[in-house]
Amino acid sequence: MPEAEAAAKAGVLSIVVTSFALDRLDDICELLASIKAQTYPHVETIFVADQSADLAERVRIYAERVALPIKVVINQGDAGVNVCRNMGIRAAHGEIVGLVDDDAVLFSDWAEAMVESYALVPSAVAVTGPAIPLWEDKRMSWFPREFYWMWGCTVWDWDEVREIRNVGGMNCSYKREALQQVDFYRPGLGPKGGEEKIGWFHPSGEEVELSLRLRSSLNGAQIIYDPKVKTFHKVQKSRFALAFMVKRAFRFGYSKHFVEEMYNHGFFNGTVLNLERDHLRHILLKMPVSLLKELPSSPLAVMRKSLVALIGTFFTGLGYLVYLVRPVRGTNED
Repeated sequence: MPEAEAAAKAGVLSIVVTSFALDRLDDICELLASIKAQTYPHVETIFVADQSADLAERVRIYAERVALPIKVVINQGDAGVNVCRNMGIRAAHGEIVGLVDDDAVLFSDWAEAMVESYALVPSAVAVTGPAIPLWEDKRMSWFPREFYWMWGCTVWDWDEVREIRNVGGMNCSYKREALQQVDFYRPGLGPKGGEEKIGWFHPSGEEVELSLRLRSSLNGAQIIYDPKVKTFHKVQKSRFALAFMVKRAFRFGYSKHFVEEMYNHGFFNGTVLNLERDHLRHILLKMPVSLLKELPSSPLAVMRKSLVALIGTFFTGLGYLVYLVRPVRGTNED
């Protein structure tokens, strides 16, 4: 297989995992077990603990117990996921640097598929793929796919390799050289601590911002979606609540306006939020039709999905509009 031969020549893939939370240790260990189980042999693992020497030590102990070679770094400076990501990237030796959330679980061929994607598309500077919800309680699985983004999971159902505007931060990789040329992630963006610590007006969308910066700074750079680069992403029952969804939707809309203001040039000669506008049209025009078809057999599920659609659409729009009167200043240069 030509792609596999080219992948083997690509060398090391570094996987960077960051976390601040000792209560995520079980999730982190499950992720590390999935990294150890990768079919691609040339994997470097880097874990960055944000402000927690205790978490770093627990991860070291687990990795030693399962014989997983790992580099553990402690961030004792400014807190934040992007600060930690940048530390991990700088510590990496691989030509390709992958980043996944601390509550993800990788498919066993994730690394192999990731490296093969770059062999398939030599102009790619970043690759992303689907994040499939792993429900803590299977009774949560009624949730509409159109709003999977609330849980950091993939909305799109594409089955072919294609160019895309941006990576998904929970499942992505970059060419390390490309990241060095654009000076990595913006430290001022993204979460600093748990969801409950994130303010309503603190922008996220750091993976969109970085992806757009890569595309605008590097001539001919492409960002690729490959359906074979798959992860599971856990959805905790504790977050399956109205208050969480409202805040997540508001911040989603607010952050999208922030990104639009920073990068008002287009993607494929369109507006920078083309993907979001296409998805909104799907929710308004196609989702009601599919719900009507489902109504006779699953009335309760239809009622729940309709409520999610109303809440998600309304508060996303509200966040987008609120940005007009309370914009972000200075974060993009942090």
